[in-house]
Amino acid sequence: MYNSPDLLVGMENMDDAGVYRITDDIALVQTVDFFFPVVNDPRMNGMIAAANSLSDVWAMGAKAHTAMNVLAYPPGLINAEVIGEMLAGGGEKLVEAKVALVGGHTMEQEDILYGMSVTGTVHPGRILTNTRARLNDLIILTKPLGTGVYANGMMKEGISEIQYREVTESMSRLNMYAADILSRFRVSAMTDVTGFGLLGHALPIAKSSDLTVSIHQGSVPLLSHIDDLLVKYTTKGVCKVSEYVENHLDVQPGVEPKKLSLFSEAETSGGLLAFIHPDDAHQALRLLRDNGDESSSIIGSVEEMEDESMYLKVLK
Repeated sequence: MYNSPDLLVGMENMDDAGVYRITDDIALVQTVDFFFPVVNDPRMNGMIAAANSLSDVWAMGAKAHTAMNVLAYPPGLINAEVIGEMLAGGGEKLVEAKVALVGGHTMEQEDILYGMSVTGTVHPGRILTNTRARLNDLIILTKPLGTGVYANGMMKEGISEIQYREVTESMSRLNMYAADILSRFRVSAMTDVTGFGLLGHALPIAKSSDLTVSIHQGSVPLLSHIDDLLVKYTTKGVCKVSEYVENHLDVQPGVEPKKLSLFSEAETSGGLLAFIHPDDAHQALRLLRDNGDESSSIIGSVEEMEDESMYLKVLK
């Protein structure tokens, strides 16, 4: 594999996107993501897929410029109008984000998949990665957890219209707005909470920084009806990362096991996880909430490691 000196962010630390230096002032940011439909409404599914795909660029502290559709579907089973609605939903989010659609690729297969490849730019000196968290940073999460449980409920037609509206509004909200707010403050590291869940995305940051990420369970924002739905449904189980994090996780007394399981569950189009200077965190939080990311919360802090390899700690 060619090891270019201009490859500033590769695959080593599970970052959200690759970053390649073009000039001293411009680096290219590239990412791709796609998944199965999470809701039955094709337009909404397109909006969610686009929001999820675009998020990786903003999580790197970059600006998104262009996107390409990635689509696979069984043409004999799904009619063209449904596919058109899904692509239209994705297009709505591109318009909202002022990102140009420049093409894409379609193939035929048994299962439907939709997503996007996205290209952006960032100054090489302003990249936000998974490697630079600072001691005493506070940690902000900008969206609530629980989309896996809600998705399970949707599959079994067991959620209300209010619950459906809440989860789809969260999943389709662009992280562009939160990223813009956070860019005004001293953020040392950032990622978005998607396929590896809260703990799975926090772990690479803790490992690379050789520090412990300490999370207060009661401070983590959750979708508002999660307690009721957890009685009926388990998490969807798309990407359990318990085995990935368990050897590095210190769970303190009083932590609720069911809610703890949410921290290791895949999220669809989840929020940004930002590690921010403690003197900036509360002002950033106010701005995030005032500008539409109302669930944003300070969920923990970065501490010195007390026990070898215990990079994650969850407190009551």
